[in-house]
Amino acid sequence: MTKIILASCSQARKNIITSLNFPYIVMPADINEKSIQDIDPAKRAEKIAIVKAEKIAQTENAIIIAADTFCVHEDGTVLEKPKSLQEAKEMLRLQSNSVDFVYSGFCYIDKINNFQFSGTAITKIYLRKFSEEEINNYVDNMPVLTWSGAFYPGIPYGASLIKKVEGSLSSFLYGLPTELLIPQLEKSGIKFSPKQGL
Repeated sequence: MTKIILASCSQARKNIITSLNFPYIVMPADINEKSIQDIDPAKRAEKIAIVKAEKIAQTENAIIIAADTFCVHEDGTVLEKPKSLQEAKEMLRLQSNSVDFVYSGFCYIDKINNFQFSGTAITKIYLRKFSEEEINNYVDNMPVLTWSGAFYPGIPYGASLIKKVEGSLSSFLYGLPTELLIPQLEKSGIKFSPKQGL
């Protein structure tokens, strides 16, 4: 059986991979993401994903799936996970009635069939206006320190912050562009099917 490795401990990525119903193992790549820079956020996201996949490929004869996702505000501010509740509130104030761009770098290495693919999926997010009371209540009641940009669209209230989405839905919700992943799985001959119970 072909060994398939997800080079990430992200629960969202595990959920989307598990839904495709093929066996895989989780093996997070330990890299210094901050050391990988590029003026183009799309290229930076792809570079980080490549480094993650190549790190695992050094020791594993397998298919490796890696990704990296981060959010950039329309003014160029990179929105990572807030370090405090106050910073979370500041991020939400910044994003109120504005636009974010979500970049999901992706890398797929198939060492069995000897091919590699990488790219970046981009999602444009239009956010509605938030009141100060709403921001305070949201920060007080949600695990905002665990989310880049202090919000996550995969929960109902997080989705309610958004007016419109353009681009990759799976990247936005799960941090993994299935529109890039699935063609590579097919090229590798990996069979997948829907799985219930998630």
